[in-house]
Amino acid sequence: MKKILFAVISFLVMAGIIGCSKNGAYNSEEAIKRGDIVYQNEVVNLERFEKFLINISNKKEDTIRVTGYTDEGDPIFKDLHFDGKIIHFTYDNSNDKFAGKDKGIEKDVCTEIIKAENELGKIEFLISGCSKGNDQFLIQVDKDKLKHQ
Repeated sequence: MKKILFAVISFLVMAGIIGCSKNGAYNSEEAIKRGDIVYQNEVVNLERFEKFLINISNKKEDTIRVTGYTDEGDPIFKDLHFDGKIIHFTYDNSNDKFAGKDKGIEKDVCTEIIKAENELGKIEFLISGCSKGNDQFLIQVDKDKLKHQ
């Protein structure tokens, strides 16, 4: 009887742990380890983003993930895959507890990444030329942080 009770309790504890974990979500430290371009107060792994831009200009296939975090710490993933011609873009805010009715995963195909200086003198990168007509913000950096301007 004790063995059965122990097995049932063990199963319920494991089910609770698995059920309460975030589906595919991970914190910023893990994102940095995975090589994500992490955007919070500053950009981490910026050199990887710049390499992606170079690969686009050279028509070389490449894939990156830009990961941002809400004030509550929920991740928002932006996956970009350049196939040598177009950028396949996936926006995933399915782990954002406060995303509301727009919560989920959206996919699009886009033609370019543009950079523009904003009113604060910082450089913003946006994915543009998308089939759904919407430019999407990717990251913002100080000019002096960019190696390839």
